[in-house]
Amino acid sequence: MTANPLGFAGRTHQTARTRHGWSKALQLAPDLYPGVGGKRLRATLLERSYAFAGGRSQAPTLIVDAVEMLHAGSLVIDDFEDDSLTRRGQPALHREIGPARAVNAGNWMYFRALELAASTFDDPARSATLVGRFIAVARQCHEGQAIDLATPVDEVTPRQAHATALAISRWKTGRLTSLAAWCGAHAAAGGRETLQAVAAFGCRVGICLQMKNDLDELSELVAGSDRCDDLRNRRVTWPWAWAASELSAVQFEALQRRLRQSGDEPVTFRAIAKDLFDATRSRAAEAIGARLDRAIDRLSVATGGARKVGPLADVCSALRIASEPTRAEALP
Repeated sequence: MTANPLGFAGRTHQTARTRHGWSKALQLAPDLYPGVGGKRLRATLLERSYAFAGGRSQAPTLIVDAVEMLHAGSLVIDDFEDDSLTRRGQPALHREIGPARAVNAGNWMYFRALELAASTFDDPARSATLVGRFIAVARQCHEGQAIDLATPVDEVTPRQAHATALAISRWKTGRLTSLAAWCGAHAAAGGRETLQAVAAFGCRVGICLQMKNDLDELSELVAGSDRCDDLRNRRVTWPWAWAASELSAVQFEALQRRLRQSGDEPVTFRAIAKDLFDATRSRAAEAIGARLDRAIDRLSVATGGARKVGPLADVCSALRIASEPTRAEALP
């Protein structure tokens, strides 16, 4: 991690008074600082992709912080757009400092991420390529978010549910996770084929990350959590996509109708969450496991099997879900 990733010690902000005023105005939660909060899956993926592509020692800290900063900014904006109550167990930033300041802080983090990326390499051409990639991914993430915001789950057909969940996951979480993997290989000066292979691998891992996140929110809501953003905002999530294939059309439409008629309190969503979770948990474990296995296999094939994919494959372990025991296995 860089000594001051937020950049409060820039030339125009040298005095302690100015730095304090700026920091107070942005008022970023400690969990949003690069290297502090979250699972750091993207940072780990970047570092392992760097080693996979032939990098020595550790990946440049600036590029790691740039990816983490871009991700953190997207969380601030997403939470505002979803009107989320919490983030990582703490009040969402817009709940703490107000919507206007939170949006300003989230946007600032996007620009700071670009600044960090532009400072990573001495070679202007490599820096330009890196910044261009950041800009393209940020745009794609916003396009995925647009689909997410504009597509109520109670208005889609069962067939549309899967296609929409895949599109949202690919353009949001998939692209940002792909960026992390690509940045690691780019920092190691990996060849074109390696860059393409790790970027594709990262996207596939990102889709699985979104699958697990969607399922985790349901599970936590069933267990008593008050976080119900996906159901309250009628988002197309993977549990709905899986339910579309596990339930009959009549059952699926009944769930949609219950969601449409529900109120705004978490307790009103808990029964729906339980039915969705019970209907799709086994399917989720199979779907995530199969996608991760294919991602690892395709990475090995794309790189000719000459490189050990083990360290990158290990990143997937945290995303796997244990299958429910069979009745025979559950018996004492």
